[in-house]
Amino acid sequence: MHPKDVDSPRLPSSLIDRLREVRSVGAITGAGVSRGSGLPTYRGQGGIYDDPEEGDRTVEALSGPTLAVDPDRTWCALAALARKACDARPSAAHRALAAIEDTVERFALLTQNVDGLHQAAGSRNVIDIHGDIFATCCLSCGGAGRLDRHELAALEAAPRCTRCRGLLRPAVVLFEELLPPDKVQRMLDEFHRNIPDLVLIAGTSSLFPYITEPVAIARAAGKLTVDVNPEETSASSFADYRLRGPADVYLPLLERALAR
Repeated sequence: MHPKDVDSPRLPSSLIDRLREVRSVGAITGAGVSRGSGLPTYRGQGGIYDDPEEGDRTVEALSGPTLAVDPDRTWCALAALARKACDARPSAAHRALAAIEDTVERFALLTQNVDGLHQAAGSRNVIDIHGDIFATCCLSCGGAGRLDRHELAALEAAPRCTRCRGLLRPAVVLFEELLPPDKVQRMLDEFHRNIPDLVLIAGTSSLFPYITEPVAIARAAGKLTVDVNPEETSASSFADYRLRGPADVYLPLLERALAR
């Protein structure tokens, strides 16, 4: 076992000592942070893509090319995800990150999640790099709007704009689409150009380079890096400390240590 792997529900004293010097935090999160809210993860054991055949169908439905030719299929797949999230509330992990933002001098949260639970918990400087599942944009007039959780969950076809009756698209990054340039710029500013004292990654399988790179850059710059995940990920090799367990367990511990 790596000497800085931790699989007990407490923080090592050496990590607590280093946290005392932290003034800025950059957090990176994925679906595992919402697991405590009752939402399934995407990858990993028990995830939405755990069944390869079902996972492939879901990925295809949630792609830009499918939206272009069969928007009803894309929206029905989004509605199925929303049905799992209708009654979801922020978890202990979401609340801990919101509290960390109030504790340190500078905080940024880069999330792959589209469920809005970080914002609901009180996090403010959130870069939702993949968008917001409840936000919409009209493909005809460009008007922005929102669907509430129950409206989205009840959809059986692509929704229409209330102003021009044009087709709405979800304000999320679908498979085979590019990341939004404005959010990429914010990510570069917060994590690459002004590297936080602590880069914390939690609840993500870290398959995308833009998720692992901030951790690698921070480690190379001598900053503190912490990986919170029940499983080994591609970001684990860049972490000074690897906390092997749920985000709901370890993020509150980190929040309390930082608050001291």
